[in-house]
Amino acid sequence: MSETEFDALRQEIAQLRAELHELRPAAAPHADACSGSPEQPESSISRRHALRSAGVVAVGALAGGIATIATAGPAAAAPGSFTGDPAVTAEATTGFGVSATSVGGPAIAASTAAPFNAAIEAYNPNWFGVAGTGGVGVVGTATAAGSSGVSGRADSTVSGSGGFFSGPNGVTINGTSVTVQMQRTASGAPPSTQNSYSQGALVVDNAGALWYCVTGGTPGSWRQLSGATTAGAYHPVTPGRVYDSRCAQPSPGPLSSGGIRLLSVAAQRNITNGAVTNANFIPANATAVFANVAVVNTVDSGYLTINPGGVTTVSASTINWGTSNQTQSNGVSLTLDNARQVTVVAGGPGATDFLIDVFGYWL
Repeated sequence: MSETEFDALRQEIAQLRAELHELRPAAAPHADACSGSPEQPESSISRRHALRSAGVVAVGALAGGIATIATAGPAAAAPGSFTGDPAVTAEATTGFGVSATSVGGPAIAASTAAPFNAAIEAYNPNWFGVAGTGGVGVVGTATAAGSSGVSGRADSTVSGSGGFFSGPNGVTINGTSVTVQMQRTASGAPPSTQNSYSQGALVVDNAGALWYCVTGGTPGSWRQLSGATTAGAYHPVTPGRVYDSRCAQPSPGPLSSGGIRLLSVAAQRNITNGAVTNANFIPANATAVFANVAVVNTVDSGYLTINPGGVTTVSASTINWGTSNQTQSNGVSLTLDNARQVTVVAGGPGATDFLIDVFGYWL
């Protein structure tokens, strides 16, 4: 603060002292020696004017970075209330604009009734949360269903982050139902946009597919990890039999030309009698399995087509045989319906028994 500003502040303080002095209770009225009538007290300045002057001094002290301490008497001990637009403005050339410390409860509490507006808004780069040993730098608590504890937003539609976290773990997230919820982008798949990305970015496109950025760039190189109509990670399992037409369970007998059989591949079965040994060998939500399909006890020639459950159209063969009494097998991936089922269709003039062994599945 310059010397001129200090002089102006000193004058304001001196004026405030004079006005407060005038507000002090006057001495008890006494009779005039000549007239015998009480002496009238001097006219005083209104309390509102005095309080306004006090506010001027306080704001001037904050703007200049001066530490001002006001001691309130019993009548003024209630917490302060500020109104206006903005209600409070604090600026500092160096150090903190506002510093608050509490030994119990929040040091600063702010609330807003306006939806989608922040109770406290801070602009980069002057916002820091610093935690001591075992502490937390910034805490955001949402008390209403559907609300967010902390929200960060980057106004640019091309680049930038709503939040940035660094450290040995980067971000630690806990949730009782959804651990991480990624929202769909307004645009299509990232390879088709002109946004800038870094290697390691994850994006959910407007169709609900999850993408991983392999090489950063504009838009960079991407690999689709999963989607509503695509398989995700492959999960190998110890091989298990899920069907054998030679067993008494669940639907025995060979399949003849034109025959159709709907089968579940969810359960692992005993290789001798077909009894269930593991009801959820293939878990719910599996989209496909990798299996070995074998034909045995063949009659004449023919083929089998294995489609997702409920699909009876023949557009390709899964396994073929050319004569009677053959045993042949083929390793294939089989797409499942939502109930973990496949439909087997027999074609050609012949018939055959068949079995299905599973080696893994996709979710």
